[in-house]
Amino acid sequence: MKKTNIIIADDHLMFLEGINTILSDMEEVGDVHLATEGKQVIRLLNQFEIGLIISDISMPKMDGIELLTEIKKKHSEVKIIMLSMLDNHRTVHKVIQKGADGFVPKFTSKEELQKAVRTVLDNEQYFSEVIKQRYMESVFERKKYKNIELSPREKEVLALLGDELTSKEISEKLFISVNTVETHRKNILLKTGSKTTTGAVKYAIESGLFD
Repeated sequence: MKKTNIIIADDHLMFLEGINTILSDMEEVGDVHLATEGKQVIRLLNQFEIGLIISDISMPKMDGIELLTEIKKKHSEVKIIMLSMLDNHRTVHKVIQKGADGFVPKFTSKEELQKAVRTVLDNEQYFSEVIKQRYMESVFERKKYKNIELSPREKEVLALLGDELTSKEISEKLFISVNTVETHRKNILLKTGSKTTTGAVKYAIESGLFD
């Protein structure tokens, strides 16, 4: 049987060692390399022949989603399984849309992780039941907003409001008057059915506008 070399990426050493122990029982697994942040994964990819990466999402310097994007762009042949405590529907939607081959929560069992690895190495996707459920929730959330359209300028203004800029700061950044900013803000609230700027920003996040 051909063995696959793997990289495990997580900024917690105890978790890395635990995953490494789980993989050591699998005859499909070859050499296992450990990384504590995303940029280290990229360096290992350039040094060794790697077939699979198992990565956490929350990591310093380059998080798991940035790493996933980079790998699918430059190393499309490499499979990647995401592991995370973050199983909210927005995170799940983003990970799946970025092309992850698998996603299981960190509280999964040894047996399920091994199953996920074997499934992905067989060129199939694997998403645990809770991840599938969160993904369906994200699809439902987005359907609620699909008929609401903001103009390109309204999207710019909303993004800056999300960064907590004042109307004056936004006007200076976009080279428009404060009155124009206020008009855009009122239109955004009206279109999204929000009472406050915070509500409008929440809409943007849930609808995937900032993805």
